[in-house]
Amino acid sequence: MIFFGYAAGRKSSVDTIRAMAHGLERECGQETQLWESMVVDGRVIIDRVLEQIDAAEICIFDLTQQSENVLFEIGYAIAKAKPLWLTFDTTVSSAKSGWKELALLNPVGYTYYMNSHDLVNYFKKSDPLNNLTPVYDDLIEPVLPGVRQDQSILYCSTFEPFEASNRLSTFLDSRRQHGLKVIISDPKESTLDSITWYAPRIIQSSGILVHFAGQHRNRSFLHNRRHALVAGMAQGFEVPLLMLAEEDYLVPFDYQTLLRSYESADDCVRRARAWLDSLTFDAIDWKSPRAALRSSLSGLRFGEHVAENELAELMDYFVETAAFEEVIAARDAIFVGHRGTGKTANATQAFESVAANKNNMAVLIKPPGFEFPVLFSLIGKLGDTQRDYFLDSLWRFIIQTEIAAVALTRIEDRPTSVPRSDAEQSFTAYVDTAPFDVRAEVSVRLEQALNYLHGNIPADLSGGTSRNLINEAFHSEALAELRRELGPVLKDKKRVAVFVDNLDKGWEHGADFRQVARLILGLLTARGRLVRDFDKQDYWRDRIKLTVAMFLRSDIYEYLRKEAREPDKLPLSTIAWRDPATLLTVIETRFGVNVGGAHKITELWNKYFCPDVDGQPTREYITSIVLPRPRDIVYFCNVAVGRALDRRHDRVEAEDFRAAEETYSQYAYEALLVENGVTIPEMEDALLGFLDAPAVITKQEINACLDLVGLARERHEDIIAKLVMISFLGLETKPSTFSFPEVGSDIRRAYAQANRLVSGAEGQRYYIHRAFHSFLSVHSS
Repeated sequence: MIFFGYAAGRKSSVDTIRAMAHGLERECGQETQLWESMVVDGRVIIDRVLEQIDAAEICIFDLTQQSENVLFEIGYAIAKAKPLWLTFDTTVSSAKSGWKELALLNPVGYTYYMNSHDLVNYFKKSDPLNNLTPVYDDLIEPVLPGVRQDQSILYCSTFEPFEASNRLSTFLDSRRQHGLKVIISDPKESTLDSITWYAPRIIQSSGILVHFAGQHRNRSFLHNRRHALVAGMAQGFEVPLLMLAEEDYLVPFDYQTLLRSYESADDCVRRARAWLDSLTFDAIDWKSPRAALRSSLSGLRFGEHVAENELAELMDYFVETAAFEEVIAARDAIFVGHRGTGKTANATQAFESVAANKNNMAVLIKPPGFEFPVLFSLIGKLGDTQRDYFLDSLWRFIIQTEIAAVALTRIEDRPTSVPRSDAEQSFTAYVDTAPFDVRAEVSVRLEQALNYLHGNIPADLSGGTSRNLINEAFHSEALAELRRELGPVLKDKKRVAVFVDNLDKGWEHGADFRQVARLILGLLTARGRLVRDFDKQDYWRDRIKLTVAMFLRSDIYEYLRKEAREPDKLPLSTIAWRDPATLLTVIETRFGVNVGGAHKITELWNKYFCPDVDGQPTREYITSIVLPRPRDIVYFCNVAVGRALDRRHDRVEAEDFRAAEETYSQYAYEALLVENGVTIPEMEDALLGFLDAPAVITKQEINACLDLVGLARERHEDIIAKLVMISFLGLETKPSTFSFPEVGSDIRRAYAQANRLVSGAEGQRYYIHRAFHSFLSVHSS
C-alpha cells in the first residue's frame, strides 16, 4: 500500500496528487491511501493516519505547498524507517526556494514534476517500491549512537524570545544549572541543521520539548514547519513529546490532540514543569535493529557547534588560549568577541577552573532575560540621576545575593560531620531571616524586587521618594548586613571571582538599544563600586578579594562605546582566533576525544580527510573557508562529514567539502543577520547588494552595490564600517593583504594602515570573506 501525504490548500496541487494515485492504481495495480479518506465527521484522526503510515510499503509526500501536517507525517515516517518519495511541482515558483529554506531535508532526494502524467511515468521508470531504501537506513542509522542514554531533553525554541519563550528558556536554564542536560535547537544558531543532526539527539533524549510560535511572530512560518517535522520524528521514535504553542497558533489537525496551547507565560512554564517532572532519566543498552554501519566515518563527529549544548563535555576538549589565561587571571575586564568565538565556553571553563581551587569561590551569573519589559518600564519613569542610582542598586543586589547563594550552597552541601564555624553559623542564621530568599533563583529575587517597584512608583516622582523606594526594593539595609556577614566567611578566600555572561538577552529586534546599553553600563559602575567596597577593611567588615569579569558580543560592545561617558576607560580584552593553527586545534582536540585515544591526531588529516581540496592543502582550505571562530569550524567539519556519509564515502573527499561549503556559507550569512541585523535594519539589503560582486572590491564598487539595493548614500559609511567590524569585509592594510580586525584598538590600527596605503577613500580596496562567497555567488575575478 502507498500512503499519500499532501497539503489541502492549493486545489490544483491536490488534483495532481489525486490523479497520480488513480494512475498508479489503474496502470500499476497499486493500492493507494489518501489522507482525505480518513476524514471522520470533518476531522482527521491522527491515530488512523499514523497507522496507515505504519502499514505503508512506501510514503509519497508532496512538498509543493509545505504544511505542518505533512511535515509532521514525514518526520514520523522517517523514524519508522519508511521509504520516502518526496515531490514538488516546479511550475510553482516558491516550491524550490521553500525546500532550500526548510533545510532539514537537504540530504534527502526529491522528484520534481509539472503534472500527474510526469509523476506516474517517473514512478514506473524508477520503481521506488523495489529500489528506494528508507532515509532511516541511508542517513539516520549511520549516525545513531551505540548506547542510548536517557539523560537529557531536546528543546526546540522559538526564533523570537517573546515573554513566554523567555520564561520557558529561563526555567530550563535553571534546571540545567541543577544538573539537567538540555540540548537546545535554537533557530538563530541551528537554522540549517538537518535530520542527521536531530535524529541522534532525539534518540538520546528522555523527552522532546517543542515550542511553536503564534502566526504573528517573525519567521514563525519557517520555524514552526521545522518544529513540526522534528516533533513527528520524536513521535515516531516513541520519545516522550511535549508540544506547546501560543493561543493564536493555528494547530494543524494532524497533531491537534497532541499539542497544548497555553494562555499566559506562567501557564507555559507550568505545563513544561509538570511534563519535565514526569520524565525519568536513566541509561539503558540500546542497539540498532537494522543493518550494521557501513562507513569508517560513521560516528565521527566534532561535538556541538553551540557551547550551551555540551557544557558537561566541554572540559574534555576545551582549547586553552591566551584569551582564556586572561579570563582566569585575577582581574576585572570586559571580554569581547563575535558570536561563536567562545565567550560562553570561556566563561564556563573559567568558572570551573577557578572553582576547582578550594581557596577560591567562583560565581557564574546569567541574568534572566524575561524581566526586561518590566525593567525598561521602570527605567522610563525615572530621571537620569535616579536611573543611574536604580541600575547601580540593581546590579549590586544581583551580584551580592548571588555571592551569598554560592557561599550558602558550599556550606550546606558539606557533610554533616564537618562542623560549621561561628562565622558560618552566623551567616546561615542571617540568611534565614533576610528579606530576600537567598536559596531561590536569581530570577525569583529580581522579579520580586521589580514587581515591588512597579507597583509603588507613582507617576510624579521626587528624587528622594524614588531613592527610598529603590532602597526598599533592593533591601539596601539588609545588603549592608549581608556584606558584614560575608566578611568572616570569605575573608580567607584567595579570590571571589564573579563571571557575568548572557548579557545579550535583551539585544533583539524592536528593543530599545539605548536602554539595554544603559543596563550593561550600569553593571560596569556597580562592579567598580562593589570591588572597592569589598576591598575595604574596618570595624564592621572584613576585606574580600573580589573580581568581576563580563562577557559581551562585539557588536554590543561597539554600541556601548557610543553610550559610555568615558569609552576609552572600558577595560577590554578580546577573545579572537587569529592563528589558523590554534583554530585547527579545536577540531583536532574534539577528534581525539570523540574517536578515542587509540587514534592519533594525524589520522584526521591522513585517513578521515582528503589531503587537499582543488590543490589547496585541506588544513589551509578549511581555515580559509570559515570565519575564525570555534562555532564555525565545528559546524563546517560536521557538515562535511555528513555529506561524505550521504555519499557512502570512507573519508571526506573534496566534493564533500565543496558541498559543505555551500551549506556553511548560508549558515554564516544567516548567523550574521541574527547577530547584527538588530542594530543595522538595512543589513539584509546591504548583504544582498553584494550578489555576484567581485571578491576584491573597491570602496567605489561597494557604494554601487549599496546603491543597487536602494540604500541612501548618507547611510553607506555606517554600513561599510559595520561590515568591516563583523568580518564580512576585510581592509587592505598592505598591498594585496587584507585584514579582518577585531573591535577596539585593533580595528583603529587597521583603518590607519588602510588610509596610509591608499589616500583616496574611493580607491581603497576590501575583500569579501570567503565564508560568504558561495551563498552570495561572489567571484574571484
